Amino acid sequence: MTRMLLLAFLVASLVTCSSVSAASVNPGPDLEQLKLVTQLPAEVPRRVSSIAYDGEKLWVGIYMGYGIYATLDPSSLQWKIGNEKKSRDAISDVSGAFNSPGGLCFINGKLWIGGSYGESFGSVDPRDWKVENKFSVRQKDGSASQSYAGLAYDGNHLWIAWHWNKYSYPVSQTQVLLKVELKSGLVIAEYPLPPGQPRDLTHGLTFDGSLLWHAKGNKLASIDPSTGQVVAEYRLNQIKRVSGLAWDDKALWISEFDGKIWRLPFRFG
Repeated sequence: MTRMLLLAFLVASLVTCSSVSAASVNPGPDLEQLKLVTQLPAEVPRRVSSIAYDGEKLWVGIYMGYGIYATLDPSSLQWKIGNEKKSRDAISDVSGAFNSPGGLCFINGKLWIGGSYGESFGSVDPRDWKVENKFSVRQKDGSASQSYAGLAYDGNHLWIAWHWNKYSYPVSQTQVLLKVELKSGLVIAEYPLPPGQPRDLTHGLTFDGSLLWHAKGNKLASIDPSTGQVVAEYRLNQIKRVSGLAWDDKALWISEFDGKIWRLPFRFG
């Protein structure tokens, strides 16, 4: 009996230690601390398509803004508007139709852009605004609109939240997570995304160092990049229409299509 009790104690201890360890490496959002922190200035169209973090500041893409962008200092909450011809031309070029970026992310200091109409994606160097990569590729043929609606980088691969307005098809085929080889632009894996409103092209994607995070509407989900499987799902009750996600090592920054910018801190074990 003593030996059995000792074994049970050891098993319980191992389970407890494993749970603590998992919690320490897998932080989760503190939903009670979700806060609206600022809004895109009125001098630019309040149609936010995406948000990205470059290590110092946040970059906001404008839907149908003809290459205009905005940056936000997360400490001072001061905005700057990017309206120079060189930057507008570069963003418009990579964005494709309607000069309209969908997803944004940074990879090794370069700004990667996904076209909001699903015609192209690629990168520009924000130091001189030269286009470095452009992959002119639609994932599906036909007239139905598409969107490269969210971008993220896991250190090895580019990830794209892709949307296809083919309403007669199941959402598992029209709201898809693409794993992309960076140098070639080739899709090497596809996974269904947690669906939102079928006609809403806006949604976000980012990477926190271990998990991908995806949001659409007001639904937030974490995804294991090794399997494409959803790890956890949350509802952001204060938010209506997520258009972008960015990770700053402590919190998620969330943009809404109408220009609202939220911050969602994480709990760390």
